[in-house]
Amino acid sequence: MWRFGKSIKLDSTIMKYYFIIMLYEGIDKLFGTVYVAHMGIRGLTSFQIGQVLAISSIALSIFDYPTGNIADKYGRKRSLVLGFFIWSIGLLVFFQASNLFTFILSILLWAVGVSLISGTPGAWFVDEITKEGRSHLKAKVFPNANAISLIFGAIVALLSSLLAIGRPDFPLLVAGIMGLGTSIILIFILNENYGDRAISFRKALVRNTIDIFKSTTMRLILIRSMTGRIAFQTFVMIWQLYMVKELKLSTAYLGFTMAIFLVVLAVGNSLAGILLKRFEGVKVSIMGQGLIAIGSITIASHTSIVAFYIGACLIELGLGIDMSASSVWVHDLIPSERRASYISAIGAAGSLFGFIIPLVSGYIADQIGFRYNWLLALIGSIITITLLIKIGTAIRTVREGVQNVEKSK
Repeated sequence: MWRFGKSIKLDSTIMKYYFIIMLYEGIDKLFGTVYVAHMGIRGLTSFQIGQVLAISSIALSIFDYPTGNIADKYGRKRSLVLGFFIWSIGLLVFFQASNLFTFILSILLWAVGVSLISGTPGAWFVDEITKEGRSHLKAKVFPNANAISLIFGAIVALLSSLLAIGRPDFPLLVAGIMGLGTSIILIFILNENYGDRAISFRKALVRNTIDIFKSTTMRLILIRSMTGRIAFQTFVMIWQLYMVKELKLSTAYLGFTMAIFLVVLAVGNSLAGILLKRFEGVKVSIMGQGLIAIGSITIASHTSIVAFYIGACLIELGLGIDMSASSVWVHDLIPSERRASYISAIGAAGSLFGFIIPLVSGYIADQIGFRYNWLLALIGSIITITLLIKIGTAIRTVREGVQNVEKSK
């Protein structure tokens, strides 16, 4: 039996999860390497690009939460198969798009597909290994899966640079075909699992919404998901435009740069796995956000290629640490039968707030200058650190209460 590191057997369930995450990451990076530049090449202004990204965030916020409930009730396998299929259609339409309307149409299809996938692989995996009596493995598998998938994404990003030579939109075509192929493969390799199937979809949606907002900790997590989008979406929106328009670098460098970012992101995920053995999950997320703040200051302070790469790598390292840590500690707070629903709710909250960020970032880039986008990212990371401190305090308070009850018995 293969082993990853010293203690994780690469059995069927784990390998299937790795497969899903790697394919998702590969498709996403084929798209992510060129999509902003693709819209610019097709004639959209920075503000119009911001409009497309804002609409994608609004669409994700609308679709993400109910699709999580759909996955719990009707099956996580079905949700993944349908999600990859619709996502592939959106990517192929994006590949052909040449005006604002068509880009908006494609991004809506993209949002539906991504919403059906969002949170579902993790929910499927956690419940599968829980049935097998191995729920403790998630603290090791999630960071490892993220790191492996990001390395794979880095390789794909490098390949996309080659694909883009002479045809910058070609990676989008490959991404669409890969999405379609993944949808077909998942039909044959996954077991189906569910959340709470006894309750109707409408009642589950209402019940979960009420329960989420009744919980102080979940409310803080939702707000944290929103503020965490400030730095993340500012970076996603700006880095390609910053390289091409501010630093005057060729679009040929985008794939190479994306590959560097993904390797650093993978290092961040692996580092999170090490840090989680020594620190509480929320504290590890705070460390990640601290690196994002330092990276944002670095880029804002100096308009140079060196400052950009140093600062951007610090941001990516911080994002990797926070992403991996939060994927572990958030699952510890969510009941199994509602896992996909709650994870989708967290994603939906981030998307609902996140639609503002591309509009603001695009306006700042066009009217004031790119440097102020990095200051916006800094502010977002500082706010998120403050919320994470509050979440950590709330979690410890609940834990101490449970321990006191157990001692009194």
